[in-house]
Amino acid sequence: MTAVVVATLIPAEAAFAFTDVPADYWDYTAIHYVASTHSWMRDYGNTQFRPTTRETRSFLARTLVTVYAPNERIDSKITFSDLSRTDPFYRFANVSVKLGWLQKYSGDRWAGGSSVPRSLFDQAIILAMGLKAQARGLANIHESDGTNYDVSGRWPHMQLASFLGLHYNHKDETKDMQISTLIHRDEVAYSLYTALKLPSWELDNSTKFDTVSLPALDARNAGQKVQHQLTQYALNFVGYPYIWGGEWNVKSPSGYCCGYQPQGGFDCSGFVWWVLKKNEDGYDAAQFRVYPGWVVHERTSHDMAHMAPSQIPFSKLVIGNLMFFASNGGHNWTDVDHVGMYIGNNWMMHSTGGGPQLQWVGSGWYRDHFVWGRGLLGHDQGREIVPPTWLVKGEPAVGPNGS
Repeated sequence: MTAVVVATLIPAEAAFAFTDVPADYWDYTAIHYVASTHSWMRDYGNTQFRPTTRETRSFLARTLVTVYAPNERIDSKITFSDLSRTDPFYRFANVSVKLGWLQKYSGDRWAGGSSVPRSLFDQAIILAMGLKAQARGLANIHESDGTNYDVSGRWPHMQLASFLGLHYNHKDETKDMQISTLIHRDEVAYSLYTALKLPSWELDNSTKFDTVSLPALDARNAGQKVQHQLTQYALNFVGYPYIWGGEWNVKSPSGYCCGYQPQGGFDCSGFVWWVLKKNEDGYDAAQFRVYPGWVVHERTSHDMAHMAPSQIPFSKLVIGNLMFFASNGGHNWTDVDHVGMYIGNNWMMHSTGGGPQLQWVGSGWYRDHFVWGRGLLGHDQGREIVPPTWLVKGEPAVGPNGS
């Protein structure tokens, strides 16, 4: 009896020190929390965590159900062709499918040993966190006349994961995850730890996504057609990582003049370049779009702010205008350290620590640190679409409230 008492008094931290996770490992704190302090990810015993091993569907289901739905009953109607009811993973697979966190494979297969792509992981953890209303709202992102934007089934979950900072922004940017990256166990640990430690105000802020209504645009109007096209194009890049100096959707091509990025992704000004810039200065992002783009010679946010033909106040912003921010609260171009793109109704698209994402700017930090906006000039001659004057003059064709 004494031996049992002594054993229970040994701290979990001392009992389970993983030999493959040294104290200086980038994810030590999170791994320690989810697999030493708690047993949620103690899948390979008490001495090995296997941080760079790909996570499997069965292990992920067991972890999420144990953390978020420990008392959920199974649905006896849910069965699997490759997983018997007596299998120790059956309950976790059943509950995760019942709650919609994960889905069966074809042929009623669970495929529990299969690896998990980042997009599927985002779906599972966001729904496990209870953010269903936010995910539904984002899935139905639309113009105020009911016209929907075209987003993938997992786009809402990737958007929420990016917004909530659930993925680590590595200094070694070869390690940042793409949409289809098969997630490793250290990344799962980081995301779970971060999700469980989120302050309530951050989760409260995510309710802005319950309904996302952007200005109604008339496709028969050339200017408004372009507004819709560039908004759709910007939305497409949710799920890409934040890459310092990144301005492409792939790694830098051979012989590129202006720096190197190891994989596709964007920093804040690079994202603006990619979405809005015309074919100029040896940079032709416009070849990938149906609209030609506009003049953006500058590459950094403060230089973009410095070269604004006029300083557009928040109340005059229209879709496609640049938005500049200063984290130090300053009001000069030298203070600017971030840029985004306004898409109407108090929403912008930008790239920050979580990569390209949708952001509410009608209130909160971004509204408080807004400096000014900028319209853009110019277009490619010979292209079908002529950029509308609202990008030049800053006069709203469709105002902040859709008017």
